[in-house]
Amino acid sequence: MGRGMLLAVAAAALSGLAMTFQGTFNSVLGKRVDVPGMVMVVQVTGLGAGLLAYLVWGRPRKLAGLAGAPWYSLLGGILGVAIIAGVAYALARTGIALGVSVILTAQLATGVVVDHFGLFGVEKVPASWVRLVGAALMVVGTRLMVWRPPG
Repeated sequence: MGRGMLLAVAAAALSGLAMTFQGTFNSVLGKRVDVPGMVMVVQVTGLGAGLLAYLVWGRPRKLAGLAGAPWYSLLGGILGVAIIAGVAYALARTGIALGVSVILTAQLATGVVVDHFGLFGVEKVPASWVRLVGAALMVVGTRLMVWRPPG
């Protein structure tokens, strides 16, 4: 594995770690202020962090590319609201391990479809039998998260 790929995998792993903590923290906050209130607080704090990051590292001239961006590429913020609310709602009711398992399985299955068809301009990566077995193993693993020992 090359250095660039290793760095990308490490970034993905750290993002997964952060997503689990984010879902957990949001679930706790959602129980205190309700899910819509939690979503608003998270989005406002995210806006603050985003503005700070932009001020530190941003390049205003790059925003000109926004005009040529496909319409669906602007849906990230809306999807973010749905994701934050859905994760907090689900994790509060399923527990962290099961909720994260379902989320990851759904992400993986969706990723296989997006890759296979090259949707939204991503590079096509065929859904080989190996990838399909990997996705099926995620489903099995998620099912195991539901299992409770007898007694």
